[in-house]
Amino acid sequence: MRIGIVTLCARRGQKQENLKKIVRFGEQAAEQGCRLVVFPEYSVNGPWVTYDAGAQAADLRKDAEPIPGPTTDLLTEQARRLGLAFCVGLAEKGLAASPFNTQVTVDAGGVIHKQSKLQPTVSEMAFYRGGGDSVTPFRLEDRCFGVTICADNGSGAIHDLLHRQGARVFLAPHAGCIKKYEEPGKSWEALIAWHRQRLMRHRDIAVRLGVSTVYCDLKDPRERFEDLPEWVHYVSGKSAAFGPDGACLAENKGNEESLIVAEV
Repeated sequence: MRIGIVTLCARRGQKQENLKKIVRFGEQAAEQGCRLVVFPEYSVNGPWVTYDAGAQAADLRKDAEPIPGPTTDLLTEQARRLGLAFCVGLAEKGLAASPFNTQVTVDAGGVIHKQSKLQPTVSEMAFYRGGGDSVTPFRLEDRCFGVTICADNGSGAIHDLLHRQGARVFLAPHAGCIKKYEEPGKSWEALIAWHRQRLMRHRDIAVRLGVSTVYCDLKDPRERFEDLPEWVHYVSGKSAAFGPDGACLAENKGNEESLIVAEV
């Protein structure tokens, strides 16, 4: 199966603009024969994190929506038009006040899968609630997929469970935050090179379980490396896919909005 992997700069509170970009990248993926196009976490609503002083939990609660809901209805229509499935990050409204950080997949028939992030990070806890311990795979055509969102990839038990359930392609939507105290370098080039080495853990997962892994990153909003000095994190915008033998199937340059294509 041909999969499109989109690195996206999603802006907080700009849902409609983010969705326009998601659809445009979906059109590009369809032109290249993709059957599934994967976007990072936060791709619909943008990132709501404590180190962004303008992010307010009350605003996110207003921006969140149920699944199914308006966004999944729109993407279902686009999936039908383009002949592919979308996998996007959406703030999901539930019964409690705080939403889930959810990755939802829709095709021409509607919602086929959703996976909530099990454990929000420290910078997310003021905005999102955890998704418990439930993970399930989904099938699309003749492939079985598992979804592991960002920090949840730190638990090998999640990968093992999904593998036992039949998943052979792991989708890992990220907003791959790199802490300044980790000293990743003093330029985008140095940071991207540093982050690429960390991506090798997804290659290791692929080899250990005999699966393909797809790492899909958000793009940092900074134009220059020196911008937003008060932020404690960088996001490198580096995406890649690895095959069961550890080979890199596709990767982008990093720090860019892009579509790359991998055969899995």
